[in-house]
Amino acid sequence: METRSARSTDLLALRPDVVVTVTDEGAVLLDLTSKYFYSINKSGWELVQQFELGAAPSCLVESCRNCGAPADSEPAIEEFLDALVREGLLEPAEAGGPVEISVIDAWEAPTIEKHREPLQRVMTSAFDPTLPLAE
Repeated sequence: METRSARSTDLLALRPDVVVTVTDEGAVLLDLTSKYFYSINKSGWELVQQFELGAAPSCLVESCRNCGAPADSEPAIEEFLDALVREGLLEPAEAGGPVEISVIDAWEAPTIEKHREPLQRVMTSAFDPTLPLAE
């Protein structure tokens, strides 16, 4: 993967085959390629939302500071963004959208947790003839 300096200014977007489910605690991402789930907290979800249209990670760090993230949280923000890149959840984007971080609750460092086991099988079609019918 790219170095941090190259990655920080490039526009990145959430891959289209990463499915998001929003929860009270943040969100769960399912990578349909690897079949792994990732749990992220509310601050992490705020960051991931910026990648739906494309964003430069360096802009996100600055936006986090503007919305109340203390200066000492920058390493946690960088680690979170690095994890998204390292896990392949982001891809290069042609264009980006506006970066607007709006964490409502008190700021907490973004976290991402990869679940231990991948989902063994994702049903992509209700009409898949290889799936057993419910009786």
